[in-house]
Amino acid sequence: MQEKSEKDLETQATEANASPASLSAGATTRETIGRILSTNFAYFMGGLNDAALGVLIPYIQPSYNVNLLQVSLIYLINFAGWMTASFTNIHICSLIGTGGTLVFGAIVQCIGYALICWASPFPLFVAAFYFTGCGVGLQDAQANIFTLSLPKPHRWLGILHAIYGVGTVVAPLIANALASSTSYWYRYYLITLGLGVVNTVLLAWTWKRGLFRPNVHNARDTAGSELRATLSSGTVWLFNMFFFLYVGAEVTSGGWLVQFLVSVRNGDPEKVGYIASAYWGGLTLGRVTLADITHRFGEKRMIFIYIVLAIALQLMFWLIPHIITDAIMICLLGYFIGPFYPVGLYVLTETVPQNVQNGAVGFAASVGQGGSAAFPFLTGSIASRAGVIVLQPVMISLLVGIAFLWGLIHRQSVTQAGCRVLTFMFKKGE
Repeated sequence: MQEKSEKDLETQATEANASPASLSAGATTRETIGRILSTNFAYFMGGLNDAALGVLIPYIQPSYNVNLLQVSLIYLINFAGWMTASFTNIHICSLIGTGGTLVFGAIVQCIGYALICWASPFPLFVAAFYFTGCGVGLQDAQANIFTLSLPKPHRWLGILHAIYGVGTVVAPLIANALASSTSYWYRYYLITLGLGVVNTVLLAWTWKRGLFRPNVHNARDTAGSELRATLSSGTVWLFNMFFFLYVGAEVTSGGWLVQFLVSVRNGDPEKVGYIASAYWGGLTLGRVTLADITHRFGEKRMIFIYIVLAIALQLMFWLIPHIITDAIMICLLGYFIGPFYPVGLYVLTETVPQNVQNGAVGFAASVGQGGSAAFPFLTGSIASRAGVIVLQPVMISLLVGIAFLWGLIHRQSVTQAGCRVLTFMFKKGE
């Protein structure tokens, strides 16, 4: 069984070398396993990056004497970083390859942490999140492309995104413990800077073969056409919007959860800060335990079921003013929305043509993550005038939008499948 598994990994690695999203030429089983570990650690770093800010907002405000609108600018600048990664990812990869793009993204991420970790002036503090967004965005795209090249990608994607979830569980625990016991909350980013350096070294080591070299010899020549083909696909844009709304809902819920419990439910910041970990823990558990169930009973059907459950849980969280009940509801919400992202990427590869798969996955991953900054910013902007209670209608709207887009995706994929069948029958008749 082990020999068969190793052979599958080697075969898959060899096949992947023929595409821009390939592994380095001639990758061995050991190298492939090393790359799995390093990309998963990079995703863990993404979790540490995304889940800490929401816990730290109640401490950032008094430290800089800023309002919610000014704090939400962090998410706007972060969004700019994500969008930069979205449109440059294919071209950067064509110049320095998958491994080089991962390492470059890790370095850019570390630059952001280096600007934050010493309580820099607020304008510089905000600007630093451009680098963290761009760096995480580049790594996110390449890690997903690489993971989809592995055998049984739905399972590997579940693991990859569960590791991200582990990072989102750990981040609030560390950030809340640090911020509630000392006035040096910004030192959380000193921890992420140190781990970011480890991430950079680990990526460079596991991708050292062919590092900073294109995956294929004509990658620079085909990068422009690949990006154009990706941008011209209506299906890709549907998935982009699905990921944009989903990740927006995921991070908006986790990002403003603590502030909501403090401002609306009158919770103690030191105690309710840990509820954020319960939410992210539910999300992580959902990605691990629901991956095979979702694949077995059908991704499209199961996502609709999860969305209905998520809307019901969000309504109960909104309408039942009890912190313990809120903690249970938000944990279950995370559990049922957890599979959306990895399942969506898997369905994307099953839907779009082969020639745009790599570009589509990278672009969708980065654009989708842009939602993690755009919607928290929008929520913060509205909350600065109407109060954090707006979190609930924003979340319901996002979940309804996700359901609508998933329906469009399902309808389009069925239509495309029918067209392929008719084309095959027509050719056969000739």
